[in-house]
Amino acid sequence: MNWGSITFYDLNIHFKKLKKLTMKKRNIIILTSVFTLLICWSACNKKEQAVAPPLPGNEPLTTLVLKATNANDATDTPSASWIQLDPTGTNPPDTSHATLHLKSGASYNVVVQLLDSLNDITPEIKERENYHLFCFDVAPGLNLTCKQTDLDTNPKPLPIGLTDLFTTGAVSSGSLEVTLHHQPNVKDGTCPPGSIDIDATYTVKIQ
Repeated sequence: MNWGSITFYDLNIHFKKLKKLTMKKRNIIILTSVFTLLICWSACNKKEQAVAPPLPGNEPLTTLVLKATNANDATDTPSASWIQLDPTGTNPPDTSHATLHLKSGASYNVVVQLLDSLNDITPEIKERENYHLFCFDVAPGLNLTCKQTDLDTNPKPLPIGLTDLFTTGAVSSGSLEVTLHHQPNVKDGTCPPGSIDIDATYTVKIQ
């Protein structure tokens, strides 16, 4: 541009152009800012979607203990324990103390205790009672019935099995399989739903 030949009219035209460009740029910035704010406002005001929490996993259990007390003889307190310290199940469980000696024609109040390798996990199972259930499978020929005596806090209370009533018949012996079923969102009072936290088999001798 030859500044020596610029007139006042030329300067006026030049400044108008600059002003026009500046206003256009300012308008673009303002519109961009407003658009960004609208997007943020819209995102913040979207209804928050309910995300279901992950289901609780299986309990890391190694030991299941049955502690029985004769309902008519407080000195008759047999117990039995089943231990599996190998989480893979490759090695057999320790069943050296897994024999339960009961008297014939008797009723026993039974308490179930659960442990991992170091700690008593029973309180945790109690806290999560609404999705746990103990099931008892009595072998044919063993004169024993098992009934859960505790209930959870589901809208329709369902059995748990941390406390139970064992009733014996005539002299006999056989196996008793005790399984703790892990049933979040599917507990219905029956054994099949869900997965298994621990599966222990005892020998019961009724004398």
